[in-house]
Amino acid sequence: MKRITFFMLFISCFLLSCEKEEEFKIPVDVSFTLDMQREKTSDSRIRFTEGHLVLASFEFEGDREQAEEVRFEKEYEHGLHVPFSPNQGISELKFQVPQGTYSRIAVAIETIDGEEDEGQKKSSLVVEGVYQTSGGKVLPLRFELQSSGEIEVEAKSLSDGSQIILKREAPATASIRLNPHYWFQAVPSSLLDNAEVVERNGVATILISEEVNEQIYEIVVSRIGKGAETVFTY
Repeated sequence: MKRITFFMLFISCFLLSCEKEEEFKIPVDVSFTLDMQREKTSDSRIRFTEGHLVLASFEFEGDREQAEEVRFEKEYEHGLHVPFSPNQGISELKFQVPQGTYSRIAVAIETIDGEEDEGQKKSSLVVEGVYQTSGGKVLPLRFELQSSGEIEVEAKSLSDGSQIILKREAPATASIRLNPHYWFQAVPSSLLDNAEVVERNGVATILISEEVNEQIYEIVVSRIGKGAETVFTY
């Protein structure tokens, strides 16, 4: 009799364990959006208004408290054009992620390497805005990245800090926000005041690229992988 009771108890525990394991395989819909920091700091003379990037790949890594880690990667063979927007969801950036309590989530995005298009390189990342010179003149500003670049961001929850809880009954949104203000923070005002200005669509513009205003470009590119954030909301 004792052997039968022990056997039944073992089977019950085994079934409960399997049930619990299966529970943490249940997926949660997570939609990712891409945007940029638009609000300028009090001492900044740059205001960013719009931009986009072209994704080569998207990678997700997560450590769960109750089950094994989660990792997946999506590649976009022809590049995925994503405009910066706080609300615009992109169907290609909607994933099903196993539910659970995550102690850490990291997201990595990689831009395409600019391809030749009629003799010119396509831009893989663009941010646009305006710059006010020391003399008070306001000029359009455009930054173009024409090579591949990777940005990795540790995620946080709007309500729970670094702990992120994904539940099947609560689809989540994760907002990835780049920070061009941080990129330009290290650029001296004197460089921007004396930057080369080019005509774009008939408008005098401060263009920052591999070919124009190279010194500013190098400073900005060295900081692109930093200053970003990813925030989960439910």
